[in-house]
Amino acid sequence: MITKEDFPIDELVRKMKKPEIGAIVTFLGVVRAEGGIQGMNVEVYEKMAEEELNKLEREAREKFNIEAVEIVHREGPLKVGENIVVILVGAKHRKEAFRACEYLIDELKERVPIWKKEY
Repeated sequence: MITKEDFPIDELVRKMKKPEIGAIVTFLGVVRAEGGIQGMNVEVYEKMAEEELNKLEREAREKFNIEAVEIVHREGPLKVGENIVVILVGAKHRKEAFRACEYLIDELKERVPIWKKEY
């Protein structure tokens, strides 16, 4: 999902909790203060990005033994310390959840049409 609004991490985790899920792994990307930046503008080719995110979620379900996956990425102007992206993966066991989460963030950075311009 692409959004201009911040995402409620606690709510996303709560929605993912199910009896068959024993591990929920999250990756949270935030704007960091590096080289004097004050923030960044995140630009998204929304239709293509949504399609690619859905494809990544399907691929992760096929490659790894996971029960649930959720990806939320923000767009627009963001200040240092603000959330950029969250990935949640639910699985019976932690190893598969960690592997899937790492796969998803790596593939997202390579394939999804999202550009960050620091200011």
